Amino acid sequence: MVYVEVTTQDVRDLSAEVKNLPGAIFGGSGPLLRPFLSKLEELLPPEKRGRGDNYISSTLKAHVDAVVADEEHIRVESEGRAVEITRAELEAILEEKFPTFDHQNLNLPGLLFLQSGPILQACTLRRLAKDHGVRVPGGRRTLRYVFHTTVVSVGAEKDRVRIEFDLDRLPRLSCGCD
Repeated sequence: MVYVEVTTQDVRDLSAEVKNLPGAIFGGSGPLLRPFLSKLEELLPPEKRGRGDNYISSTLKAHVDAVVADEEHIRVESEGRAVEITRAELEAILEEKFPTFDHQNLNLPGLLFLQSGPILQACTLRRLAKDHGVRVPGGRRTLRYVFHTTVVSVGAEKDRVRIEFDLDRLPRLSCGCD
């Protein structure tokens, strides 16, 4: 297992600006949270509720104070309020829509990290290379596969996002030396 910690300084080093680092986890367009938007709407201030899914999705990133995700749940906090999304809830939704899908291979923190915006992902790749010598080949599909497969936990608070990777989950290349 290796850890990567992305800070606001890492974002600045890429000549970017993120007003709310924990909210950067919700800066992408992944579909994971779509079924839970009404639940996540509880995190918004009362005057910003009731405006529809697109508004919730685009506004959420400004109101997230902390995020914790592991294999069993995602917990999102904002101004003393918290919402939990469990693996069982997601499995139930997927079971209904895709009954033949292999749900035991569902990696909740990896799917959450795929929700993150390109800045957080770029900073994470940069830290992986700098801190651990891990270089991930380019290409959107490759990145999505690596993040979905290897991210085993995510923790975000005001000034940092910590991502844990299990690189042993990646397939090993055979050298054909036998």
